[in-house]
Amino acid sequence: MQVRAPFKCKVQYMKRYILTLLSLVAMGAMAQSKFGYVSYMELVKALPEYSIVVTHLDELQDKYEAEIVRSEREFNQKYSDFIEEQHSFPENIRIKRHKELQELMEKSVAFKDEVNRAMREARREMMKPLYDKVDEAVMKVCVDNKYDYVLNTDDRAYIAINPQSGKDVTAQVKKELKVE
Repeated sequence: MQVRAPFKCKVQYMKRYILTLLSLVAMGAMAQSKFGYVSYMELVKALPEYSIVVTHLDELQDKYEAEIVRSEREFNQKYSDFIEEQHSFPENIRIKRHKELQELMEKSVAFKDEVNRAMREARREMMKPLYDKVDEAVMKVCVDNKYDYVLNTDDRAYIAINPQSGKDVTAQVKKELKVE
């Protein structure tokens, strides 16, 4: 039994040694990590197609808003008429008109929700080609310059970036996109 005790200590010592060695190698690999960073939205907004997309989205928004205004005017007119005339109506007509107004209001709310959904979807669809183009350019700069990764600095998703460890590659990506 005494023979095994020194062997057990050597195994534990070896495990600690290997774990320490692996930790040092991992820390060394992280210290040698090369990364870049960009403002993704700055790149998207620099594309000439961006202003076209924004114009189309604004036009679509204006059309929806015009329909919302028309619908609200119609509701307000009917509501105003109802308020003025409700005392002259028999109970069953007053109840019927009240239900009609309630249905109009519910349809208006549902339409506004649909407009919001449609605008989000239109924005996503119209912006996707721009995002894809920027993604491709960022990836090319990342690979060409042998960066391990590229961070997006928008929305302050980072706490701090040490400029000695990483490099702002926004200009390189703009060059790849052929925009300034």
